[in-house]
Amino acid sequence: MSATDRTPTIRLLALAALLLAAGVFALRATALFSAPAPAPAGDRIEQELTWLLEPITGADKVRVSVTGRTERTILIMVDGEIASDLRGLRLQVETVLEGALGYRPETDTLTLTQFPFAAGVGTALAPIDMAELTGLGLLCGLLLVSLVSRRAPRPAELERAAPPPRPAYAEQMARTPAPEPAGGSDLHAASQLAESKPNETAQLVRGWMSYAED
Repeated sequence: MSATDRTPTIRLLALAALLLAAGVFALRATALFSAPAPAPAGDRIEQELTWLLEPITGADKVRVSVTGRTERTILIMVDGEIASDLRGLRLQVETVLEGALGYRPETDTLTLTQFPFAAGVGTALAPIDMAELTGLGLLCGLLLVSLVSRRAPRPAELERAAPPPRPAYAEQMARTPAPEPAGGSDLHAASQLAESKPNETAQLVRGWMSYAED
């Protein structure tokens, strides 16, 4: 198989690889970004409290910690600007805790704080997911560049493709008219004389022949 035959085949393979990589990238991105949020950290009680408090605080903006059995210590952290007055939010939280845990202010301790969470807390994408999407994106980009870019011809290929130079003497011969054969004008005059005066021409020829025989 020659190089010209291999080039379309390589381009078709690169196009197929690009379509495959783009499809995998689209499927993985859709699966990662549309996946449900991971379950909150903690045991079953802390997860249930988190789900109950999220309608009040906002999705993924609350963290709950519960310790103890009879005299429980409940810590609730809410994402947001630091607020000095949390009485309204505390009443709503206590209502949820009373219905879910049987919260009693006499024996249980509730600590409610509000401060801005660090950036990236609660993100749905793990570092391995970001690395996977980045690798697939780079692969698609490289395949696309390999398809749209054209390889510059090498000097050796240009020399093989170019026609051989024409010798200088050939051009000079083509421009120079062909020389007339020697005696061409005399033969032309003799033919015209034979056509116009055939008798005199015949006598002249017989004289030449008799002179040659003598």
